[in-house]
Amino acid sequence: MVRSALLLGAATLSLASVMAAGSASAQSKFDIVVGGDAYFEAGYVDQDRDAGLRSTEFRNRLRLLVTPKAKADNGLEYGARIRLLAENGTNNARTVTNDRAFIFVNGSFGTVHLGVENGPSDDSGIIAPSDWGTGGVDGSFPSWLGNSAANAPVTIGNIRALISGNSATRATYWTPEIAGFKLGASYQPASDSSNTDINRSKLALASANRTGAYRDVYEVGGTYTNNFGGVAINGSLFYLGGEAKNPTTTPAASFDDLSSTHAGLTLAYAGFKIGGSYAWSGDSGYAKAGTAGIVSREKQDVWTAGAQYTFGPTTVGVGYLNAKDAGDLTVRGRSKFELITVGAKYVVAPGFSVAPEYNHFKLSSDVAANSDKGDIFIIRTDLAF
Repeated sequence: MVRSALLLGAATLSLASVMAAGSASAQSKFDIVVGGDAYFEAGYVDQDRDAGLRSTEFRNRLRLLVTPKAKADNGLEYGARIRLLAENGTNNARTVTNDRAFIFVNGSFGTVHLGVENGPSDDSGIIAPSDWGTGGVDGSFPSWLGNSAANAPVTIGNIRALISGNSATRATYWTPEIAGFKLGASYQPASDSSNTDINRSKLALASANRTGAYRDVYEVGGTYTNNFGGVAINGSLFYLGGEAKNPTTTPAASFDDLSSTHAGLTLAYAGFKIGGSYAWSGDSGYAKAGTAGIVSREKQDVWTAGAQYTFGPTTVGVGYLNAKDAGDLTVRGRSKFELITVGAKYVVAPGFSVAPEYNHFKLSSDVAANSDKGDIFIIRTDLAF
């Protein structure tokens, strides 16, 4: 494919630059930079569909970022990065995984990443201001939905380009910033493959009437940053596409290809910031029209809006999220999720903050028994180092 050839070509040229540095590169000393973050959350949930559930719970996560890097005499910077996560405690399993593991090269030509990471939209796409609480419209609320988590639209966890947040092996290129503009592109052969895995299959295990697995996934777009009269402007626009994998159970069945667009904009002045975003993913991943039993193919989209104000060590904010998809494709109608979130963050000391957050949600499902509404109260302690 032309797009993949261009991306791989850019990566090859960048690696050639490393080789061109000659003995200067070979003799460079690597610095090991260690950082990371951690949080602890205490939550209280009051919802209609709470059968078999308690109302309170704790949760925590720790991420460790290790970056060996060096700089050649000609200014070329190169290295690698891995991010380890201690996060999954389901059934007290306590697993440690990685969602970043890539080689990078930085120079006057831009930046190239080769390996496991998220996509450009998820990395740099603009959404409603969310520098408070657990992250506002991009916060922890999906993890606290209990019995309703499986019935909510997939777009509540994909508020930028669909599956851009999926960490997988990819090649990514970013241009240098020019007049406030920075362009990026990425390519991944398979969305369901990472690290040392080689996945050449055109098939994947799909859920009922949908798939989240794609091949030849590409993403292009960019960001814009500028300041006019003290007003800071940040915008982004990305497009993501790919070919859906057919299911392993019924290889003759097929799904709609991946096609998703995300746009966002924020304006900031004197501590105030307002903005929002919109992502359209249409019928990406749905069982194709004409598939037996399929009667609903309502489009997938999600939009966010919000505002925040920072004064001294304190930030307060409010946000709104509206997400939709087809819900159960065998039932007429759609699934719609609305969220109103308010919260704050207080920086106690450098790298240490406390953040309370309140969320009210309403899930309107095409399957009446799955509809739900409720309130989620969370207080979070963050550590960044």
